[in-house]
Amino acid sequence: MEGGDTRGRSTEFQLMMFRHGQTHGNAERRYVGSTDDQPLSPLGREEALSAAAFYEDYGFAEVRRVYVSELRRTHETAAILFPAAEQVVVPGIQEMDFGVFTGRSADEMVDDPDYRTWVEGMCEGQCPGGESKAQFDERVCDGMMHLCRSIAESGEQRAYLVAHGGTLMAFLSRFADEQRSYYDWLVGNCQGYRMTVSIDTDGKLSLRDVERL
Repeated sequence: MEGGDTRGRSTEFQLMMFRHGQTHGNAERRYVGSTDDQPLSPLGREEALSAAAFYEDYGFAEVRRVYVSELRRTHETAAILFPAAEQVVVPGIQEMDFGVFTGRSADEMVDDPDYRTWVEGMCEGQCPGGESKAQFDERVCDGMMHLCRSIAESGEQRAYLVAHGGTLMAFLSRFADEQRSYYDWLVGNCQGYRMTVSIDTDGKLSLRDVERL
């Protein structure tokens, strides 16, 4: 996927972003993160099927391209929501790398000093063996900027993405015109947002008319 330079002209397109369906790790409130051993659970597949039926009037069955992260749970969700679409993997937008916390729940780590330190720091610091929130946000926003510039360069008027809760929070908290706290952008599985992506003549990206789906 090549990113184009949109400087010198203003471009806009519509973007619909969804969080993937539930996995067993989500249901057990584990830090799933960037691990790729989490297919959709039976409930997750039901959620995706229900969402596909709910959005039937949006013409998802006719969509020919959907963007996904590198992780299988987004691929499986996209295959249900957009059954006729080619899936295009976007590098760098997968969920946060929680390092040694990956696969564990908060209850299991209540006496872990590393976890307690991380939580007491408002989950901003670096996870041992993983990423900090700042590193994660930068990675995701770089990947999303590249994607949006590529979409604008291609002339697409509508684009569709299936990613992760953290992906949506990082992207929207940085670029949305409406100011909200980071966690206010969190949505449930198979929920998401519709928005207008605007890239101005200087290459600056902004998100307006953001609507929760």
